[in-house]
Amino acid sequence: MNLNKNRKDANQMKDYFSEIVGYEDIKRELRLISDMLNNPDIYEKLGAGINEGMILCGKPGTGKTTMAECLIKSLNRTVFVCRKKASDGKFVKTITDTFEEAKRNVPSVILLDDMDKFSDQYDPECESAIDAEELVTVQSCIDEIKGMDIFVIATVNNIRKIPDSLIRPGRLGKLIRVRKPKYEEIIDIIKHYLAKKALTTGIDEIDIARMLIGESCATMESVINSAAMKAAFNRQKNIEMHNIIDACLDVIFEAPEKSASLSEDTRKKIAYHEAGHAVISEVLDPGSVSIISIRETNDGNYGFVRYYRSDEKEDFSLEYNENILKSSLGGRAATELIYGETDMGSNSDLHNAFSNARCLVDNNCIYGFQYWIEDMNPDFVAENRNRAMAILMEKNYMEAKRILANNRDLLEKLKDELLAKTTLVYSDIRRIFQWESK
Repeated sequence: MNLNKNRKDANQMKDYFSEIVGYEDIKRELRLISDMLNNPDIYEKLGAGINEGMILCGKPGTGKTTMAECLIKSLNRTVFVCRKKASDGKFVKTITDTFEEAKRNVPSVILLDDMDKFSDQYDPECESAIDAEELVTVQSCIDEIKGMDIFVIATVNNIRKIPDSLIRPGRLGKLIRVRKPKYEEIIDIIKHYLAKKALTTGIDEIDIARMLIGESCATMESVINSAAMKAAFNRQKNIEMHNIIDACLDVIFEAPEKSASLSEDTRKKIAYHEAGHAVISEVLDPGSVSIISIRETNDGNYGFVRYYRSDEKEDFSLEYNENILKSSLGGRAATELIYGETDMGSNSDLHNAFSNARCLVDNNCIYGFQYWIEDMNPDFVAENRNRAMAILMEKNYMEAKRILANNRDLLEKLKDELLAKTTLVYSDIRRIFQWESK
């Protein structure tokens, strides 16, 4: 339990959220809650009220606690923070003591940080929380403060660990889902972190943002810090772009620099494989490849490609989804085109491709309702679906090979640069394919 007092002017509310980079939609909601708690009379005149609490949920590292702390700083309230620090059987008392202290210090606010970790009791089979003593205690305490000027904020990583009864209106009824940052926000976040570092010229924020698509804010900060460590170890005066690329490879892709152990012939095959993925993706969706590498990862994979996909197109375009299939099959197709043999390293690619094919055939019924499968349906329905998936895969594999054959010069050029540099980033891809920046 941590006690802290904040006495701030509500008119300065907007200043407290400036340290949150991006997330304008979430900041708008937080400002509304702050204004309502700081100026209740204005809202009561219009009959507007607020639940006793709110919950911020999202993946680890997305900034939930930072957002909660910014909201707390904007409030003129005594603050109590409750975090589980030990599994000693005494935490239930810590929870009740926190609420009792809040009652004696109204107006107050309680932060239940990482509330999904309050209890280890969880049934993954039913994907929901069970009646853990700690969460039952939280629920009872919230019911006891109804009508009192106490606001409860909770943060959770896994909302499924929280009982529905606890997150209904009247308890923690305001749910804000904290997503990973969008591409445009990533650029601003990168600029924010880089502004605190000593940099050389030639730092490409777009290249960095492309490598970090899909990552949390905490991961982005870790990458920049890792780059600074590498520069310091090399006794550089400034952080350079190659430090950031190396940090991305280490932190995100688990592909640290290693002593050469592969033969040149094997490296060449890997380069063709990864180039096959990238060529098809770039031909069908220019600007979609963010980074491509033939470094070995810690889990034993050789090479990888990261893409920038359009969520809107994936949700609404059959052609776009079939293009993703072709890209997944590009490594295998390149190996067959160049060497006339089956690619033994394409197992994970095939799993991804078949998973996408199954969604199109079964979940979306793109090729007919006869392939829809419900539980307990006869086996022949599944057999029909699998046959349709195989046909879809064969069709897209043939088209993948055709695209590579028609763009053999790009395949060779990309392969040569991969062998020379090992890793290519977005600006390298744009230069090779001569696309305009997206």
